[in-house]
Amino acid sequence: MSPWEIAITVGAVTGAFLIVVGALYKLYKVAKRIDDALGLDSEGRTINDRLGRIEHQLFPNGGSSLTDKINQIAFEQKAMKGELDAVKGIIGTMWQEKI
Repeated sequence: MSPWEIAITVGAVTGAFLIVVGALYKLYKVAKRIDDALGLDSEGRTINDRLGRIEHQLFPNGGSSLTDKINQIAFEQKAMKGELDAVKGIIGTMWQEKI
């Protein structure tokens, strides 16, 4: 085997080794990011804890969820609209009587 063939073979093996090491390092970084995302946050809560708090706000639960608050606002808005319509009717009737 000539010195050039040995040098090319060594270069090819070294290059292949570096490619494999680089790919493994990239996989490690991705796995680390996933672990960080699914692990504990700065307050010591897991992703399940955080998602549970969000879920608690999305479904009616007796008054403390976001959905309950929106439903209460809608109910109060309908009640105010009914009262306003009644006042308009009274004022309209009074106006018609004066004419």
